[in-house]
Amino acid sequence: MAAIDKAVELAMLKEKQYQVYRNRIEVLRSDAQRDGFTMNEVSEVDFWSFIESISFAQKAGLVLLDNGNLRAVWKGENGSHLGLQFLGNRLVEYVVFKRRQATKDVSRVAGRDTIEGIKRQIRAFDLTALMNV
Repeated sequence: MAAIDKAVELAMLKEKQYQVYRNRIEVLRSDAQRDGFTMNEVSEVDFWSFIESISFAQKAGLVLLDNGNLRAVWKGENGSHLGLQFLGNRLVEYVVFKRRQATKDVSRVAGRDTIEGIKRQIRAFDLTALMNV
């Protein structure tokens, strides 16, 4: 029973998070229309594809860029963070700031990858504390 209760709790938490994202996207879409530009619909599709493909993620900060793309940013407690701009066609532009445990130095890596590729990048940079992928 405990496993079932835990699964139900996680499903409810994820649905709550989805609703927060839906609400935020609607605010961003409304603000964009008011300011005379539109949200890139394929960027939104890719955002949802990524979010739904991970088992659980901390809530990301979500912004709409001037080019109409969504950017999600996850920040870790140790100064590491991950920023993803969803470009459409399952492509993601990313920036990773990773603080190594043995040093105070922060590594910065940026690039473009597929949605599946970015999940491999997250594991490679040990950012799974931000999300489970």
